[in-house]
Amino acid sequence: MVGNGAAAASYGDLLVTSLVVLGGVCIAAFVIVRLFGRFLATGRVRGAHLLDVVARVPLEPRRSLYVVAVAGKTLLVGTSEMGLSVLSELDPGEVRARVVERPSFAELVRSAWARRGKRAPSTDVVTGGATDAATDGSTEAPATDAATESPAGSGEAPP
Repeated sequence: MVGNGAAAASYGDLLVTSLVVLGGVCIAAFVIVRLFGRFLATGRVRGAHLLDVVARVPLEPRRSLYVVAVAGKTLLVGTSEMGLSVLSELDPGEVRARVVERPSFAELVRSAWARRGKRAPSTDVVTGGATDAATDGSTEAPATDAATESPAGSGEAPP
């Protein structure tokens, strides 16, 4: 067992050398992606303002409807296993009026975090347990869905 000390030192040297080489490869890959990634992505970024998918509605697993804005026109496009079909040209003003902006992922996380802070459990003195803010015994009326209410005074019968 005379050679154990030399073998242990050589394994340590190999480990350090491997980590240094791995770090160098990672840094080189990062630099290459940063420099050449800009050149490779310019074609995609350059044409991004010409085409915009405004909305998508899946109909079946392989069939969908898309509202696409292309070069100043708004088109309704259908997709299926047979390909794409332009179904209709839509009024761009009407489409813009009906588009609902979806919040970004960061905004969703912020609002969830804010709701979590508001719904912190409070101690109930009577039962000694924790209660949720939604079950604090308040007598608020539940919110109603506008789609289930009948139009008041419109003269139309509900569907």
